Amino acid sequence: MREKWNRALEIVRNNSVNSAIFFTGDKESTLLLELRKGLDIPVIFVDTGFYPEEIYSYLGVAEKHWEFKATVLIDKKVIENSSAKGKEECYNLLVNEIVMPSLLDKRIDTLIEPLRESKSSGEIKRVFPLIGFTDLEVWRFIREGNIPYCDLYNKGFRDVGCEPCSTAGRGEDTDQEEVKRRLKALGYL
Repeated sequence: MREKWNRALEIVRNNSVNSAIFFTGDKESTLLLELRKGLDIPVIFVDTGFYPEEIYSYLGVAEKHWEFKATVLIDKKVIENSSAKGKEECYNLLVNEIVMPSLLDKRIDTLIEPLRESKSSGEIKRVFPLIGFTDLEVWRFIREGNIPYCDLYNKGFRDVGCEPCSTAGRGEDTDQEEVKRRLKALGYL
């Protein structure tokens, strides 16, 4: 697992010039902030107006903990006219319609994203340092590193983001046999 972390760290460091990190408040974007330590990479947050209060509170905690001030982007017109359904469509809308134009205006050429799988690219290079990380590995890094994270996870949410896309429940972690199998495969049992 340490190899994955070192690879992710190398990806962020190799793409730290003229780049920005897209912060959504979820556990993956939390790890991006930890990978950003010691680097002056701007952090972008899109305020959709639909986030639960815990996301806004966590943004403040994150800014203080990692010593940055997020660039908050708001585009009510894009949000109001959106027909996006589901977390993936919403994420792509935010990136393509709000984040990318802002980066182009600021002449930033690389976006470091919290996704754990690669999506299509455009004019701006998109970097995904957490490709290959599992939920269990993300949580292990957060817990072992004593990294602050959004309180919604403590309230039973598996995914956090805008209210329509946040999902309660423990998802894949509810199958105790599967959790034990994964921990055993990782050498913990």
